[in-house]
Amino acid sequence: MTLRADSDRILHAVDDKPGWGLSLLLGLTHVSLIFDGIIFLPIMIGKATHTPPEQVAFVTFATILVAALGTLIQTLRVGRIGCGFVLFMGSYSAFLACTLSAIRMGGLELMATMTLLSAPVVFFYSYFLRFLRHIVTPQIGGIMIILVALSLMPIAIELWQGGFPDRPGFGSYPNYVVGVVTMAVLVLLMLFGTTTLRLWTPLLGLGAGCAAAWFFGILQLDQVLSAPWIGLPQWAWPGLELNLGLTHVPLLAAFVMAALVSAMEGTGNIMLVQQFSLRRFRKVDYQQVQGGLYGDAAAKALAGVSGAAPVATFCDNLPLLKMTRVASRRVGLMGAAILFALAFLPKISGFLLDLPAPVIGGMLVVICGMLFAAGIGLIISSGLDFQIGLILGLSLCTGLVAETRSFFPEVMPVALAPMLQNGVAMGGFVAMFMSLLLVLFPKPRKTFRLAPRSEEMPRLLATLEDVRHEFKMSDGSFHRLRLACEETFDHLCGHVADGDETCLFDIQRREDGMFVEIICGSRVEDVDNCPPPVHPSCANEAELSRLGLFLLAKMARDVLHYHLSGNTYISFFIDG
Repeated sequence: MTLRADSDRILHAVDDKPGWGLSLLLGLTHVSLIFDGIIFLPIMIGKATHTPPEQVAFVTFATILVAALGTLIQTLRVGRIGCGFVLFMGSYSAFLACTLSAIRMGGLELMATMTLLSAPVVFFYSYFLRFLRHIVTPQIGGIMIILVALSLMPIAIELWQGGFPDRPGFGSYPNYVVGVVTMAVLVLLMLFGTTTLRLWTPLLGLGAGCAAAWFFGILQLDQVLSAPWIGLPQWAWPGLELNLGLTHVPLLAAFVMAALVSAMEGTGNIMLVQQFSLRRFRKVDYQQVQGGLYGDAAAKALAGVSGAAPVATFCDNLPLLKMTRVASRRVGLMGAAILFALAFLPKISGFLLDLPAPVIGGMLVVICGMLFAAGIGLIISSGLDFQIGLILGLSLCTGLVAETRSFFPEVMPVALAPMLQNGVAMGGFVAMFMSLLLVLFPKPRKTFRLAPRSEEMPRLLATLEDVRHEFKMSDGSFHRLRLACEETFDHLCGHVADGDETCLFDIQRREDGMFVEIICGSRVEDVDNCPPPVHPSCANEAELSRLGLFLLAKMARDVLHYHLSGNTYISFFIDG
């Protein structure tokens, strides 16, 4: 597939070690693009509430440190926490309404408490991901990425025009020209640039945009000139609000909904970063998805304890991995180090905030296009049938309606506005609800357990005969089903060491064939990554032992093998 061909051209994959200088510059590029997003909530707290300036400064400082630590955890994968890829974290706009409500109701200490209470929501979502494996699929992840691209486009266009409508010069032609220059440099370098030039594409795009902004007099360095080189905020840790009552329940519900939205979007982000970071991306690794969500929950807990704004994973910068073809962990490490430094260097962080809005907007337009293509690629690589196409269409329509913020205004409760007016949330909920309906819709099925021992093979074949008669299978499809189950079970017999363990077989009759899922509690060598021997006459013993798995790929389609929460899941589909 094209998706794999693109992955094969990665210059530095996640485990590679490019030079530290290159990693530093690329890390700085990532941070430059998303820094204003990282401190978005602290900025809005200062603008929309009567919080004292010293407290706003402390929230900003704490948010940058938590974002740096969260990025470090995601990149390094500490134990089972973190995804192990370049995944940045920062304040999340879905928490805006509930954060401002919390501050108005009880100050920063109530915000910190609600942020801390929202962390277990993401943890439990991740822990029970194995029960959602047929609902939170790569196709649903791709839909989430497309919804994120759609939700970013209005922001990108507004920034392209100059930021906020009340700013001088909003919508003027110099803003449009600066955005076009930024986009043109990015697109031309990605299409026609050499390997070396593509490494510098984001920086060259930002540089060209800033040069155009300077020419038109748009580039202003007010924050750079007014900020000190080194500085620490006044210690103003807000503490936690422990006197909670029934009046806080609606507020907690709003934080819980925002946390669920961040978890769903984070699922898509982690699926996407795997696609951009591996040379031969074949399938989504759910262990890394689960670890990344654990990292998200840990960062939210740190934000609550430290008094920072609620944080979540970022996808705005992920297309830079594809743009530069460098996805090494060193980029994430340098990005985390830069964030740590920015917390103590107000002048440099001020320069990033002074980047002209049309420049950031022009870059975001290109990134939205790349996110859209990546989401479609993730869906197609996992299979796009009529049902997934219908879910995709309805989810996108729902997301677009939610982003208009003008549907049934007199009917919908005002308290639900943060969710109802969030395209990612509404579109994501529709996608997951329809996916849940597909899973729960009653289907003819046969489930049974077998111990992974060779003496159980006759029992397997006898049970499959019952399946043949019960589901009235044709001879051709039944022979393919029997051979596929036989080869898979034989593989399990050779790799499951615990003789007392049993494997669960779940065989479902669907409209266009038979779906088979086999679950066991041991980690087993993958069955979906078995290359054929060069020639059977010169194959060694190990290659011959895996010949049956190669035949499995020919007899069945959509063969998947993944590990999640200590269990192994093998599934495939038999046509007919």
